[in-house]
Amino acid sequence: MDKAVPLRLGEKLMPKAPLVKLSNGEYCIPQHYLTYHHTLQSVEDLICAIDYDPRYVVFAAQESGCIYIQIGVVGPDNYAKQVNSEAYDEKLKLLFGRKWRVEPELPTSEIIQSIFLAIKKSREHEVRELLKLRVNNCITTPFNPHIDLPLMAEFYNKQSFYNHSHNSLSAEKQVINVLNCITYDHCQLSLIELEQRRNGLWLVDIKIHQNPKSNLPEIAGKIVCLLTEDLSLNTLSRALMHEFIRLSDLHVDKNFSYDGFHRFDPAIDIINIADLSQQSRKHELAAQFASEFSKSNYETDQMRIPPVMPGALAKKNKAIIERFQMV
Repeated sequence: MDKAVPLRLGEKLMPKAPLVKLSNGEYCIPQHYLTYHHTLQSVEDLICAIDYDPRYVVFAAQESGCIYIQIGVVGPDNYAKQVNSEAYDEKLKLLFGRKWRVEPELPTSEIIQSIFLAIKKSREHEVRELLKLRVNNCITTPFNPHIDLPLMAEFYNKQSFYNHSHNSLSAEKQVINVLNCITYDHCQLSLIELEQRRNGLWLVDIKIHQNPKSNLPEIAGKIVCLLTEDLSLNTLSRALMHEFIRLSDLHVDKNFSYDGFHRFDPAIDIINIADLSQQSRKHELAAQFASEFSKSNYETDQMRIPPVMPGALAKKNKAIIERFQMV
């Protein structure tokens, strides 16, 4: 008996594609048996089924025929000058990140994952601006994404950018001095415990003290554990930044949902995910459909090949590809 399985906007069933019966008795059409023709409306429909932190607003738009998604972040301007008013710091704005192109032929699942990634990277952008380091009586944000990279590459002296000096202070005092120079999203940091392992690495437990101005729920009162090679300001600052990004990514993993399902939550058993994946692929294909399936995959692969225009980049990429002696 034929089973009807509804499709979403932008999805079309390949001719003669089989339905797959799952272990719960339900039928499905796996994404690899569909072709995709997404439009602005179908992308907007997907966004409407996505939930995360309301401070991260997902937009979809079209420009010169190309669909894109863009994240708007509700929050204060991290670079607004603090004049004489505390209220100025609290003014909220809608700040926009980069545009993420969405190809019409992308599978629905990949569009959802693109939105997931766009939120992660918007949040990381914010996280990088929130670690503030006091250097030479100035407040700086050395991990922010706006630092002029071409300028650094052109002008910095490699010798002066590396610090090989040895510190004569005790290990504990070194860490305390570093943490006294750092704030993160208005929060102060303090040393809880310090231990050197037999292999020479340092275990550093640091507490993030709560601050009502903080907008990041994942750091409130948290103790983070760092593993570092030394206790210099450079090493500890980078280890902290790495940990803050990890915590930010984990917050998105746990709280991002599509149609109420938290696909990336680490609490979901990986065995169950693997089982569902193999159920959607473990079956024989009729010869007639196998040919159609192969043809559709080939056409999709062809659409992904970028046009190559003559020039320096084409020569560079050609030389790289030729190293692999691909047929």
